[in-house]
Amino acid sequence: MGIWSKITILWNLSWTKFIYYNFFCTKVVRKGKGFLLPYPYSVIDLGKGARVILGDGHFFVNCNKPAGTKSEAFLKLRENATLLVHHKVTLNYNATIEIHKGATVEIGSAHINSNAVILAADRITMGEEILISRGVFIYDSDHHPIINDAGEQINPPRPVIIGNHVWIGLKSTLLRGTKIGDGAVIAANSLVGGKIKAGTMASGNPARSYSEVRWRA
Repeated sequence: MGIWSKITILWNLSWTKFIYYNFFCTKVVRKGKGFLLPYPYSVIDLGKGARVILGDGHFFVNCNKPAGTKSEAFLKLRENATLLVHHKVTLNYNATIEIHKGATVEIGSAHINSNAVILAADRITMGEEILISRGVFIYDSDHHPIINDAGEQINPPRPVIIGNHVWIGLKSTLLRGTKIGDGAVIAANSLVGGKIKAGTMASGNPARSYSEVRWRA
């Protein structure tokens, strides 16, 4: 990163939030060189016992916001929730990460574009070099139980696992139990609720792999 890029980042930050979350907030744990970098109108809500654990990459919140707007990005961790950020992660304006009580989201490195929503009730794991397009929804739970005649929940949360170097296309939805292999591409408007093979293009409702693919960011 060049010197002018660093100056631009520092110039545009919300400095009061930057200082608080990186140096005074005990719920943000810096284990490496990374910082939480909140831009103006970032909404950060960390519940009792919640932790944001940063590794060697920066976590940008509400970045790439159009000049002159008051667009927000939302980071909400409920009681005892955990967010682990290992390398660079950007949460664009109008995007949301919400982690319910006791749940975990772990991200290697990712760009999370505008209007994307990541909502965890159990565990969502993402590898390195993840590209999440606009309007993507990633859920590991239906968030409302369905009960059978025996009083048992038949739709419990199931972890979502996304491998390395995965591109999730515009307005796609990933449901509980999704597992996406390394290098896969999920086409726009797809619905994923199962396994997607590594190195393949997948599309449809439900999404199915139909060809091998290689892509570059």
